[in-house]
Amino acid sequence: MWCKAAAFLAVFPPLLATTHTTESSWRFDNPFCGVIVQARPLAGTPGYALQLGAATGEELDAHVTLVSDSDAYDAYLSNVRLAGPPDDRQSNAKLVTLPRDQTVSYLFVDSYSIDHGPSQTCPSYVVSVESDPFPVPPDSAAIVARHLQSLGKPACGQVYRSPGFNGEIEFPIGDFGNRRLSTTFDVYIDSRGRAISETMVASSGIEGVDDFARGAIQHHQFRPAEFLCTPVVAELQVRLNYEP
Repeated sequence: MWCKAAAFLAVFPPLLATTHTTESSWRFDNPFCGVIVQARPLAGTPGYALQLGAATGEELDAHVTLVSDSDAYDAYLSNVRLAGPPDDRQSNAKLVTLPRDQTVSYLFVDSYSIDHGPSQTCPSYVVSVESDPFPVPPDSAAIVARHLQSLGKPACGQVYRSPGFNGEIEFPIGDFGNRRLSTTFDVYIDSRGRAISETMVASSGIEGVDDFARGAIQHHQFRPAEFLCTPVVAELQVRLNYEP
């Protein structure tokens, strides 16, 4: 009997079309940054709709770095009002344009301040721009992002590489009957490729299988994500399948 692992990029409920729940979402247990950002391209016009989320707070200031294939930009979102349940605070969409018409593929929160508190910096916790366009409300004002730097061509050949496995997780784990089982975890991985936090999102129904899966994830040396050829923090969704 063997346990084989498959990895999938974690997919979180889109902030721009979310349904509030009474429980705090896994995205706010993020050990890297207390604020998350999501972005969609504007429909019919250059630019992007950015939405911020946090676990607490009434007002938020944030510097968000937007990255195209050749350049990086800073969007400063100030006095952003947050609304929603106490553990699931979100902003309305904020429209951002670039000084030049470029396609942004990735972005991350560089720093933030909640309720005029001290500024907090975040590691490069990179997310992709979503594909579905955001309808632009009439007479909407947009923030113009500031050019930070030209990036040149990455020596490694790509702006961002997703995290993954270094080989398969495959170990004999005993006899649990003639049926297939699986268990799934959301896993945060540091820039060294080590799991620093994992949450089970789907149980196999057998405690021994779930415990084995958690231990295997904790001890596995993952391949870290890379941003501009530098290892960065990231998240994975890991599913381990028991094959009788």
